Amino acid sequence: MNQNPEELSDTIVALSTPPGRSAIGLIRMSGPEALAITKRVFRLPDTKDLHHRLAVYGQVIHPESRQILDDGVVVFMRGPHSYTGEDLVEIGLHGSPLVLETVVRILTQEGARLAERGEFTRRAFLAGKMDLMQAEAVIDLIEAHSLSAAQEARVRLDSSMMPLKDLSDALKDNLALIEAHIDFDEDDEYQLPDVLPAIRNVLSRMETVRRYSEKALIIRKGIQVCIAGKPNVGKSTLFNALLRNERTIVSPIPGTTRDTVEDRIILGSHALALWDTAGVRESGSIVENEGIKRTLDTIEKAHLVVAVVDGTTGIDQFDEAILKTCTSKNLVLVVNKMDLVVDGNAMDSLVMKVERPTAFISAKTGQGMAALEDLLVEQIDAMTSCGESEGSVALNSRCLQLLNAASAPLERIRNLFGEGVTPSPEIIAYEIRCALSLLEEMTGERVDDGVLDRIFERFCVGK
Repeated sequence: MNQNPEELSDTIVALSTPPGRSAIGLIRMSGPEALAITKRVFRLPDTKDLHHRLAVYGQVIHPESRQILDDGVVVFMRGPHSYTGEDLVEIGLHGSPLVLETVVRILTQEGARLAERGEFTRRAFLAGKMDLMQAEAVIDLIEAHSLSAAQEARVRLDSSMMPLKDLSDALKDNLALIEAHIDFDEDDEYQLPDVLPAIRNVLSRMETVRRYSEKALIIRKGIQVCIAGKPNVGKSTLFNALLRNERTIVSPIPGTTRDTVEDRIILGSHALALWDTAGVRESGSIVENEGIKRTLDTIEKAHLVVAVVDGTTGIDQFDEAILKTCTSKNLVLVVNKMDLVVDGNAMDSLVMKVERPTAFISAKTGQGMAALEDLLVEQIDAMTSCGESEGSVALNSRCLQLLNAASAPLERIRNLFGEGVTPSPEIIAYEIRCALSLLEEMTGERVDDGVLDRIFERFCVGK
């Protein structure tokens, strides 16, 4: 999308560091008057001027009273070689809320206006400095809850949209063939161009992007890990041990945990949403049965299940029933209470019976906990790793929905051919145009202001 002069005709200003007392506060100003306004309120040494990307020390003065408000550093970036593509100034001052608010107010009195949420990044998008997917990666980077989520957002911010452009170009090439056939073959004398191989190829590449994006989405939102097992095997003790906090009540009475308890931890470079659940067993209690139902629902939603069994008793029919519900899930088996196990030889048969990654621990004493955490990180890395061959484009939730929608019209074309029906060229052209429109909405080549408003309202004012 090209720059809209009407939207970028004024100069905006905002505090770009969080409000509150700090060592340094940063004020950002962007627009055609940014340099002129700065020169009116920032006193430079006699021998200095504001040059592109050169930090200069000086003093902020009140334009009327000429009183010195603070001293600091100003950096001027001339458009289009700036974040927004416009003339941009960043003023670093002491982090006094009073001083920073006063300076921002003075800058607005001198001709700037307060920026709206995400307006600096929105201007960068409108100026062609980044596409819409990269703009969304900026806020995902800011909001990342784990190192892996931050790294994933950083990859999207830096990545090329070439795979999506290749998809669009392939569709445009075939659309051109179909439209030429429509325009110049009114009597149907010539055979309809064979677009089916290209459609199949585009759908296959869309599926690759989809798989890659779904794994990246797990990283972004956090890995959902469910601790499950029968009553009194030490699920809540393990939950507390992983959190390193007495989050849930622990007692020797079976059925103490009646509802799902959730908390978050960082393990390795990943953010985990960790769930402690009610023990699964036969029960006549209405309340406990509801807890068991919620446990089964949580298992279904989880990305990874940590199935806990009692090392002193081995696996019984209740354990087997739980493991059976997890057949299609990523699962780590945890044999707990190893501090009480007398016959260690029985453990070998237990592991062979389950044939899943297994950790032997005592959640109560901490025995084996480090090994369990390493095993969980290993399993999560394997779940979220896409490999070099999977592609280089990860889509966020909005774009993933658009990708799924874009594949639907192409699937309709493929399915018609598969049923032995040759669709009319007008239908093929219509369906391809629908898919193209959705692909262009991903990167912002074709997007309305309402969508932009929803995206950029997630940003803070100074970004």
